[in-house]
Order: sequence, then C-alpha cells, then structure tokens
Amino acid sequence: MTGFARPKLLIAVLILMLSVLPVYAGVPGTMNYQGRLTDSSGEPVEDSTYSVIFRIYDESGVIRWQESQVVATANGLFSAQLGSSGSPLSADVFNHDECWLGITVGSDPEMTPHTRLSAVPYAFKTGEVQSSDIVNEPGVAAFSGAYYVYLNDQAYTVLGTVTINCPASGYVMAVAHGRIATLPQHTSGTKSYAIVGISDNPTYVPGNQDLDFQIDSGVPTGVYSVPFGMTSMFTVPSAGSYTYYYLAYEYSGSVSVADMQFNLVYFPTAYGTVDPVPPPVKLPNGDASDLVAP
Repeated sequence: MTGFARPKLLIAVLILMLSVLPVYAGVPGTMNYQGRLTDSSGEPVEDSTYSVIFRIYDESGVIRWQESQVVATANGLFSAQLGSSGSPLSADVFNHDECWLGITVGSDPEMTPHTRLSAVPYAFKTGEVQSSDIVNEPGVAAFSGAYYVYLNDQAYTVLGTVTINCPASGYVMAVAHGRIATLPQHTSGTKSYAIVGISDNPTYVPGNQDLDFQIDSGVPTGVYSVPFGMTSMFTVPSAGSYTYYYLAYEYSGSVSVADMQFNLVYFPTAYGTVDPVPPPVKLPNGDASDLVAP
C-alpha cells in the first residue's frame, strides 16, 4: 500500500447510509457513507489516510459500480462521498432487485459480508419521483372563482365543486373563503339573509357549516359585504374519488358571493382525534330559529 501506513486486517463497522444527493434531479449524483476501521483485535486503526475501493454489486454478484478513494481516519472513523471521485453514481447502478456494497482497504481482501443498501439509494433509479413510488401521500385539489354568483331564492346554490382522488383511506380537509354581499342591493324593509357551508352533498350542509349572513330589514337600502372563511374535515373510508361542494342558501333578499376559493387537501394519517362531521341541517323556509336536525 505505497505511500500509506499498512495496518493489520481492517474491519469496517458503524456503517451509516446518510443521504443521497440529489434525489429528484441532476442524476448522476453522490451518496454519503460513514464507517469505522478497526484492526483484527477490534481496536481503531492509527489515525492516517487509507486507500479504499468501494464496489456496488447486484443480487447476482455482478459489479455494477466501483470507485477508489483515499479516506482519512480519526479514532477509526471515516467519511466518504461515493460517486465524487471520478465514477458518478447513476440510475443503472441501482436498477436491480438488490444492491450490496463491498469495501476493500489497501491490499487487504474485500470485507465480508457485503452491506445491503437501504431504500435511500434507490432514488437514483429515475432521478425523479414516480407515481409508483408515492404511496398515500398528501395531495391537493382546488377551485377558484373571482366572479359574483347570485344565489337562488330559497334554494341551494353550488358555488364550487371539487373532486379529489384519494389513494387510500384517510381524511380530506376542505377550506373555503369568499365575500358575501347584498347585490344588487339590500332593500330597506326586507331582511337579506343567506348561509354558506361546505358539504359532501349538494343538497344540505353539516350542522356546523350553516354560517349565516344577515342584514336586518331596518337597515337602510344599500350594498353591504363581509369576507368569510370556513373549514371542514371529512373522513375518507377507502381509496377513490370524492366530491365536495361549496354551498350557499338564500332565504330572503338579494345575496351574492364572490372572490371564491375552495381547496381540498388529502391526508393519509391522523395524529390525534378527528371528530366526525355533524349531521346535516334541514333548511325549511324561514328564519334561523327554524333550522332543525333531521
């Protein structure tokens, strides 16, 4: 081992697969590796520099990649960035059912057994995330409308509809906001009254979603508007497509909604208690005091 101190038979322990850089782009890339060299008695080798050959084998024992590096040890510990010394790692290296790492120090025999590589290096397979690699990940779907929607009189108006494709059971959080107004205008002597809500059914809203907007009949004629926002959480029982509705119901007067945003976010996992959505409210013609659960 010309130019380097020749230790006894070396053993690499404390093997850590730390990271792959980069994961999504710029393949070929590099992979960080750490280890500890000891002699045949288990003691750390002398602090020095050592010539090391790294090899990656497939499940058949065929060498798919190799690279020589010089590593420096401190109390036996060393760190190397595989692929940084003239033999970059590429997708083909990891395009196998199994991959194993072999290490040879100086003129010693290659260390055995080989180290099976963890899942992290397999990001090199394509250099980008594939749909087959994404399992039950969070995802979004959204609707946006900046125009005014005049509400139907004593009937539901669907302000926005969004369908989200869920890969598995989980939860969908629906978030909506907008601006509700008396357009074309509130008329003195008539109450302007409507509600808004989020639902998984276009004909009713859950009991906690009947957010009301009221301008009393005694208020002078004019245009009045307020911003609003709401959130609801729905349980997804299984994989599939789920549709949610951004609704409004006008009881009286002339009411409209504008500047609408309706967003859905899928989550695969809950890290706490998720309360069920309350039962729907029945909307008879009349005032809010007439709202009853079916």
